[in-house]
Amino acid sequence: NPSVQKLLDVLGDEELSTAQIMERLDLSHRPTFRKNYLNPALAQGVIEMTIPDKPNSRNQKYRRKQLDR
Repeated sequence: NPSVQKLLDVLGDEELSTAQIMERLDLSHRPTFRKNYLNPALAQGVIEMTIPDKPNSRNQKYRRKQLDR
């Protein structure tokens, strides 16, 4: 999926918040971002949340999933 690949390219090896990722992708509409980028990447298991117990936390960030975990 090209959207998921763009998201992974932007993330690199960093942990970024939703706002930071959207800014780097030059997106402003959060629902579209979640539908087209974030949710597919989470569903494919290529990224993970830093606070999986609280998906709606304001401190939530995302990172590439490490293969050795």
